[in-house]
Amino acid sequence: MKFTNTLLALAIASSAAIAPSAFAQSADLSINGRIFPGACVVDLDGGGVADLGNIRLDSLNTDASTPLDAVNMNMNVSCESAVRFAFTGVDNAGDSATNANEYGLGLTAAEEKIGSARLGMADVIIDGASSHALTSSDGGATWTIVLLPNGIHVPKGGLMGFNTERVSTGPSAIKDMQATLQVQPTIAPTSGLTVTEDVAINGNATINLVYL
Repeated sequence: MKFTNTLLALAIASSAAIAPSAFAQSADLSINGRIFPGACVVDLDGGGVADLGNIRLDSLNTDASTPLDAVNMNMNVSCESAVRFAFTGVDNAGDSATNANEYGLGLTAAEEKIGSARLGMADVIIDGASSHALTSSDGGATWTIVLLPNGIHVPKGGLMGFNTERVSTGPSAIKDMQATLQVQPTIAPTSGLTVTEDVAINGNATINLVYL
């Protein structure tokens, strides 16, 4: 899993086009951007690889999905100074998830969906204090408090953040964060999978840290 962040966003726009005229021309220029007070570094156990190991076909359900044991990975975020941020997920495994809200595990050689994985963040500590999760579906304009006590799912497209006061005003400014990233995979019913040789599970997701 890869982590990306943006330190400086810059937009340049002009209200006039270049014109082939002998007369003097003018153009209004606007330059927009934000300089953030402290860049953040994200570190994830094992280089970001959740290894599910070898899975025997006869250990999987034929006519129902099979949940596998979760893979837990330590995750740390360290910022130069306290800054407000949130997380959002991107599924890089194409349209392979059997659950639209989760992340795909790739396809068999016969183009069948192998399953999907839920990505959750649990035991989140921010600057030494316990935290409360928030989500936003409108780019951070409004926030909703998550009532689930643990294992908050990393959304695809939406934002997820944390604060210390359980309020819906948005994430707190954070300098240091520790969490457990839980990868909970589920394999599709084997009756719909062609497994005549080894099938490689090939899930790939990006968790972006977004400055607010």
